[in-house]
Amino acid sequence: MSQASSSAYERLRAAVAQLKVPDAVRATAAAAPGDPRPGQIWRAVWDHVVEMVAVTAVDETTVHAIPVSLETRFHDSDTLLLPAEASSLEQPFALWSAQGSRLPWCVLDRQVSKLSVPLNADGTPAPDATGYRYGSPIPSPAAQAAEFRAALSDTMDLLSAARWAPQGSGDLAALLKRHGLGPAELIQRLSIQPPRALALLRSQTPLTPHEAGLLAPVLGLAADKILAANPPLPERAVHELSRPARRVQIRRLAQLTGTAEHDARQEALFATLTLAARQERPAEANWPARVDRYFDVHLGQESD
Repeated sequence: MSQASSSAYERLRAAVAQLKVPDAVRATAAAAPGDPRPGQIWRAVWDHVVEMVAVTAVDETTVHAIPVSLETRFHDSDTLLLPAEASSLEQPFALWSAQGSRLPWCVLDRQVSKLSVPLNADGTPAPDATGYRYGSPIPSPAAQAAEFRAALSDTMDLLSAARWAPQGSGDLAALLKRHGLGPAELIQRLSIQPPRALALLRSQTPLTPHEAGLLAPVLGLAADKILAANPPLPERAVHELSRPARRVQIRRLAQLTGTAEHDARQEALFATLTLAARQERPAEANWPARVDRYFDVHLGQESD
């Protein structure tokens, strides 16, 4: 069931819009976002999907999160119902533990609150947790709670599937060779210098989205298919641009360039990779510093 078709979900959205935002929540959301930590409540955003989630576990590229609802009329037997004092939301709320999922860091937008009830990594109450109670089973598939749960599940599935960086199969060199594109052809068609042309042919650096677009007619492939043949992208670079702290910069770049957030994030990544490839040891690149430098150049005072 889609989010848009859920009347129960839409009623919740309308109700939330009328709520007064507590000062503590406003202050937390206005602060510069840091890296996620267990026990925090975040606003997750991707494309047109928005959800409030509680983070229960964190690793290098993903978090385990469960949806948070201020509508406590709807619940199932796995839902934790918590009182207003369990967070700075100043509202009773529900944690849909069974709907927990692994979400990539890139969907986390702003921290909005923090839980005072300790949870295990899977979202169940820790042994020392108090002040909560479980919800009751959903009486039938036609109940409003079932409709609400289905909408939450759809939203978490969409957030879990969010990706912005091409995976990279490593087939770029073979693809270029198969179409007879050598150094001279790449230099001419892409307006690049010989060292970069050789690096592309040796799978030492990826094509940028712009370059993939220039080669699309020659290779007879869509630009995204060509990008998918790139060498695997450095995970540390992708992660650096997936951190919540980078989202403000990404949005400013998107506004300045008139592009979507997804495209702006890719532009920042490939520009940073192109500069790193000019070093003798790009694998040892300081990615946070390089990303900082990119935004300093392209945003100027806007990046402060």
